[in-house]
Amino acid sequence: MSLNQYLTELSLKDPDQRRMALERILKQENLPFDRQEEAPSPKAPRGIVNYLISPESSGPSLLFCAHHDAVFGSSGANDNAAALCILIALAKALRAEGLPARFAFFDGEETGNTGSRLYVSQMDRQSITGVINLDVCGYGDTIAVYDRGNAKKASVRPFCDQEILAAHNGLLVKYLPKSDEASFSGLRIPAISIASIPRWDIQYLKALSGLGSGFLGHPPEFDMILSQMDVSTTMHGGYRDSPEWVEPEAMARIYDYLMAALHAPENKKKRFLLF
Repeated sequence: MSLNQYLTELSLKDPDQRRMALERILKQENLPFDRQEEAPSPKAPRGIVNYLISPESSGPSLLFCAHHDAVFGSSGANDNAAALCILIALAKALRAEGLPARFAFFDGEETGNTGSRLYVSQMDRQSITGVINLDVCGYGDTIAVYDRGNAKKASVRPFCDQEILAAHNGLLVKYLPKSDEASFSGLRIPAISIASIPRWDIQYLKALSGLGSGFLGHPPEFDMILSQMDVSTTMHGGYRDSPEWVEPEAMARIYDYLMAALHAPENKKKRFLLF
């Protein structure tokens, strides 16, 4: 399958149609999944529906994840249909190779990570060695990896390796907007987040990293700087928030980088995803 084969099909403003499209595609690609659901609540008025793919073999493995919801009124083309397409292709490739991995298509990232929080509340912590989160992966020439201090942890180390990153025009950054990887904080499970952005936006990320974590709130200039990033125009109803602005080259760069990290020599010696 081409990486952007389902991009338009998943770039839908109606959340229920987007859910149905994702479910239909997973079935079409013969990727068996489980639905993890939670009834509507004040934090999740539409309820939560996560789609989970488990490895064919038992044992601990990496979890690859991306969110399938979008901001109200947004088509969600780059945030986050592009990442969904990459995840689907990766799930097919690893299953064909017989490499164990878990995949989660989370709901509710745009409303406080409600889907990933539900997953964390019910997961078997011993089954996951690390978390690789994809968010905003279809625009720009540079892979940005936020390691959250986990770069040296065995399960995610190849994804933070400087040689692998350099070979795919990638960089470790000190800040990316919080996504579903944050739900795994404090669980001793290494979690990193991956995005694709234009090179110039790296300067904005450096500025944002200097404004703190936001624990006590962000200063006014935080949102101003964030809005100046070129990639912001492809998200949340921006003027480039549509499939024609999603770049197949950016998606391919992310996919090739992930495969390179998964097949790194050190990983091979340790049975790839099993640590």
